[in-house]
Order: sequence, then structure tokens, then C-alpha cells
Amino acid sequence: MGGLELVLLVLKLMVALLQLLDAVLKTFR
Repeated sequence: MGGLELVLLVLKLMVALLQLLDAVLKTFR
């Protein structure tokens, strides 16, 4: 298990959070 896999997992989580946040902002506008 390398650190690269961990970094990719964190990046995927960040992207998912950004998409969720964007959807929430669009809902409240």
C-alpha cells in the first residue's frame, strides 16, 4: 500500500465534496 493510493483517495473525496457543495449552492440560489 503506497502513499499515492492515499493521495488519490483524498483527491476523489475532495472532488466529491466540491460537487456536493456546488449542488447545495445552486439549490439555495
